[in-house]
Formats: sequence, structure tokens, C-alpha cells
Amino acid sequence: MPYGLPPDIGDFTGRSGAVADLADVLVPGRSVPVAAVNGMGGVGKTALAVHVAHAAGTRFRGGRLYADLRGMTGHPAEPYAVLGGLLHALGRRDVPETLEERSALYRSELTGRRMLVVLDDARCPAQVAPLLPGAPGCAVLVTSRTTMAGLPGVSGLDLDVLEPDEAMTLLTSVAGADRVAAERGAALDLVAACGFLPLAIRSAGTWLAARPASPVGVLARRLAHGRVEELPAAVACFRPGYEQLGSDEARAFRLLALADGPGFSTGAAGATLGLRRQCADELLETLADLSLLECHAPNRYRFHDLLRVFALNRTGRQGERVRALRRLLDHYLTAARGVAKALGEPLPAGSRPVTEASPGPCPGERSVTVEAARTWLFVEQDAVLTAIENAAREPGGPLTRAAELLLTVAPLFDREWSTRRLRNAALAVRNAACRRDDALARVYADVALQSLGPAPATPPPRRT
Repeated sequence: MPYGLPPDIGDFTGRSGAVADLADVLVPGRSVPVAAVNGMGGVGKTALAVHVAHAAGTRFRGGRLYADLRGMTGHPAEPYAVLGGLLHALGRRDVPETLEERSALYRSELTGRRMLVVLDDARCPAQVAPLLPGAPGCAVLVTSRTTMAGLPGVSGLDLDVLEPDEAMTLLTSVAGADRVAAERGAALDLVAACGFLPLAIRSAGTWLAARPASPVGVLARRLAHGRVEELPAAVACFRPGYEQLGSDEARAFRLLALADGPGFSTGAAGATLGLRRQCADELLETLADLSLLECHAPNRYRFHDLLRVFALNRTGRQGERVRALRRLLDHYLTAARGVAKALGEPLPAGSRPVTEASPGPCPGERSVTVEAARTWLFVEQDAVLTAIENAAREPGGPLTRAAELLLTVAPLFDREWSTRRLRNAALAVRNAACRRDDALARVYADVALQSLGPAPATPPPRRT
């Protein structure tokens, strides 16, 4: 009986809903069911597919076939070669020479058998199509970072990150129960810093297991400060997808991480990239199709936390990040001025014209309703403050522009929710202004800080 599955993971964690959904689809019948598991790199697509395939053995008495299509490598597997391997696994030694003949023989060999075919890491539907059985009784399970919507009759499953309790269970299984229980708070911070991504959590657990004397919080803090290289398995997983991008897509991937707050609008994306709306939309859709971005609401996108850090660590042309930040800040400043006008708030003294802004959801050149202004403030406040902080951190970033934007939005944001974030952004601008000897930015930051009132007192440390 053909059987080419990799071994199941001994500590497979969670995913009960996804397992049940796939089991419902992969039922031998009058047609050939095709299930496609989509998701970002490291989210556990292969582990899920292999686990489900092992559990489905009683349904597929004819066997289970497995092929790694290497979709995210520089040399994806050709259907011609994959068919040769599958035919050999089915016991055929006389393999035809042409793709069409191999595909026909493969379908003939599967006729009358109840077989599950697992096609892992597919690049696109065209790579998968010649590998589909034609006879009832078989089923196909595909994993891919891209959508398989082009396959006939496919049922797609978008695999997300783990739930917090599942993430803790996985970390415990790798790092050890005693280790995690002794530092549970730090362990929770660690799985959050991993973005609840299974590959990253497993890599973090391995890091801890190799360093029994190192506190869990050390790794959590390093990841929180952007040290994604501490998880080499995650970097190795992300890199192939990035390297497969064209120059325009790679540039967009790098620069849009500057706008993620988390989350950004299509208008902010167009401003950051310096592109018209249609061109920016096409790039956003391409990155989302490759699971490098997530479209989480109409006209809004976001990165996974670790992917954002990975993108920020990619280098590009000299000065492109500074120019992108200036365009993004001008976009937000234009919108913020429109909001201030709608709400009857005066602009800071000495406000200068915006020269590089692109049309946004609340542009200052147009009349803005009070309702639209308040909606913009609620939706965009995190993204605006993140852009300000990024400009303060970036060497040579547009600091004065960031300070002016800070001063413009400080009286607009809901103080109950954003005072701490506003204060942190103002301190970041002020510290950067002192380092760079930018007197105007420092004045703006000081005025913003004064408007927020005195900082809350820090309680003295408890005596032990």
C-alpha cells in the first residue's frame, strides 16, 4: 500500500476546529474533494496537513501519497518530476516521457483506489492541477502560502495563529513544564512576542531549552525590541517568500512595515509608496495573496508582528525609508488638519504647507463631517503615533514633520485611551530632537508634553 507521509508531530497542539473542518471535506465520494490550507509561513500548514492525513487512514484504505512541491524555494518542483515520483510510489517502473502521458497514467493508477494525496507547499494552482486525481474515491489536501482558488471544487481553509492557551501548551511541551510554570508571566509575554506563530514558539522553546540558566523574560524582551534573528527558524521561513518577490513587491513589503500601527489604510499605503491608489491596491493584493499581509477589514491591511519586524530589517536603497516616512507623515498631517477643522480645533502656530501628501480617507483639502472626523481619529490613532515613533527612531528621519503631526493630533485624540501612547511618542520625538540638535522639533515635543499634563508618579519599588 503506498504510504509516503512524513511522521506526525508528537506534540501537535490545538487546531481542533481546523482538523474537524478538513475531516468534513476529505470524504471519499462521487467526486474528488480538494481541501487547500492557506496561510503565512510558519503558521503550521504542513503540520496540520500531515496530522490530518495520518488520522484519515481508515477512510483511505488504498494509501496516502505525499509530495513536497517546494513552492517557496527558488526551484519549485515541476509537475513532470512530481508525477514521476508519484508513479514510482504507486509501483510503476515504466514511466512515460511526456507530462500528458504521465498525468493520464497517474489518474488511471488511482482509479478504483481510496487514496489521499497530500501536496505540500504549492506555489500556484497551475502547479497542482496536473497532480489531481480524476477518479471518485480519492481526495487531495494542498498546503500553500497562496490562494488555490483556481482549482476546480476547492475548499479553502485560512489557517491563523494559535490561541493563547494553545501557544502556552506548545511552549510548555518544548521548553518544559517547570520552566514555563516558574515564569508564567514572562512566558505569556514570550508567546505574544512570537505573535502566537507555531514555528516561532517552537523555536523560542528550543532557545530556552538550550539555555536552562537564561530567564524566559530575556528572550521575550529581545523579541519585543525587534531581535527576530534570535529565532533563526522563523527568519529562514520568511526569507524564501521575500526573495521570490519582484522588485516592486519587495519594495512595498519593506516600506509598508513603516506604516503598520498595527494596521494601515490603502490611502496610507499609497502615500508611503508614493503610488496612485490603483497601483498601491494591486501591490497590496499581491502581498495578501502571498500571505505576507492580511486584509483584516475593507481597505485596511496589517502585518503579522514577526513579519513586520522581518520587513523592517530588510535593507533597500539609501534614503528610501526616510522619503517613505515623509510621505506617510504628510498624508496623516493633511488628514489631521481636516479633522481639526471639522472639530473646530485650531492648528499649531507656524504650521507649514504639506507638499507630498496623497489623498486619504479624511484629506484636509475636502470638507469633512464631524462623524467622519471622529471615525478617522478612532481608527487611525495607533497608526499615526507609530508613524511618529518610527520617524523619531529612523536615522535622518523627518523629525520636525513628526513633531508637527504630534502637536496637531495631541488635542484631538481621546485622552482616556491614548495619553500614555501620546506621551511615549512625544518623549521619543524629544529625545531624538536632543540627539540631533533639532530645536524646532524639541519645542513642538515640549509643547505636546505640557498639553498632556504631569506624568503619573511611578510607585516606589516594593521591599522584599
